[in-house]
Amino acid sequence: MNTFLELIHSRHSFRGEYQALPVKREDLIKIMQAGIDAPSGCNKQTTSFIAIDDPHILKQLLTVIDPPIGQSAPAAICVLTQRIYAYRDKCFAIQDYSAAIENMLLAIIALGYQSCWYEGHITDEDQIGKKNGTYIKCAR
Repeated sequence: MNTFLELIHSRHSFRGEYQALPVKREDLIKIMQAGIDAPSGCNKQTTSFIAIDDPHILKQLLTVIDPPIGQSAPAAICVLTQRIYAYRDKCFAIQDYSAAIENMLLAIIALGYQSCWYEGHITDEDQIGKKNGTYIKCAR
């Protein structure tokens, strides 16, 4: 495995065609654990994660992302955040999820995968889950 600094240097956003190979569930868990292990402002733990590798649900998700990105990705991790005010009425949610995503991006490279951080276009105000009048339904 690369040294840590080589790993950081080798990480980049991948915007090409992904191979049609599934991501191992245990690798998705390791990647999300790396996100959980990231620091958070005042230890408020404002981030949570949803891994999607079911092809049907992933296809639904990808239809609402505009502009389209990662259309051939075999998995995605959605990062959710809560606006929790921590210290002197400051909220560190942006810093928290940024640190979590960076940890996950490095874990992804360490495990031999490629990825692209897609952020800033999906918010509560966008109501993206209601696109075309329907909610994306996730099976349990």
